[in-house]
Amino acid sequence: MEKLKILIAEDEEVTQKLYAIGFRDEVHELRFAENGEEALKTYAAWKPDIIILDIMMPNLNGFQTLENIRTTLKDNETTVIMATAVTDKKEIIACAKLGIQGYILKPFTAKNLSETILNYHYCVKN
Repeated sequence: MEKLKILIAEDEEVTQKLYAIGFRDEVHELRFAENGEEALKTYAAWKPDIIILDIMMPNLNGFQTLENIRTTLKDNETTVIMATAVTDKKEIIACAKLGIQGYILKPFTAKNLSETILNYHYCVKN
């Protein structure tokens, strides 16, 4: 069985560990990026199935990274999920207009993380 490739752009080490715990099984292959520029490089080289973007990151933030993927690279197929503690409606609407499949509010627990992400991914694909 081929693993589901998940790119996680997150600059906080504690949150990276939560993701690693939440996806601890043989079904997922994770790669982490600590900023938007690194995420775009990993995206280009690895072609993940799902990208989880923290909005507040150094260099390129999550919104700029999303905009680059959807507009510049013209990828509307890859599942993109935003993750942030910010609950500004304008920000959520701007991300939705660029074609996100989901939004995770921080803080979150690792318990149902995999199920939540997979629901976003497979609901869109089917």
